Amino acid sequence: MESHRRPAPAVGCTQVRREDKTMDMRQYSGSGFLKVADIEASGPRRLTIVDVAEGRFGKPDIEFDDGSKVGVNATNNRTLIAAYGSDSDNWIGKHVQLVVGEVVYQGDVKACILVRPLSKPIEKKPAPSPDMDDSIPF
Repeated sequence: MESHRRPAPAVGCTQVRREDKTMDMRQYSGSGFLKVADIEASGPRRLTIVDVAEGRFGKPDIEFDDGSKVGVNATNNRTLIAAYGSDSDNWIGKHVQLVVGEVVYQGDVKACILVRPLSKPIEKKPAPSPDMDDSIPF
């Protein structure tokens, strides 16, 4: 007969969680960069942007609330700028969906991860209107 009892703790061992010793263990899980196969296997992912930083190859990387990352290609950069502006600080806290799509890269169609904004786009400030009362001497 199989026992379902939990083993007794080691003598003198206490299990105390100290708040000042809490660690974010995601840093020990590898690079965390998502690949097309990750999204194909799990389906679209809804995530929140927590950081945007300079990545390798002169392109930014986005980090999400689950610790995963995506390098920002030109297509995703244009999409995020259209929704949230060109200041990366405005992207922090925004909810997005990651899906698999296709882009043309160097003349070839390539599968890639596409970022789809879910959070409400930022309000665009209207361009200043020219003041018709100003006279410009010629």
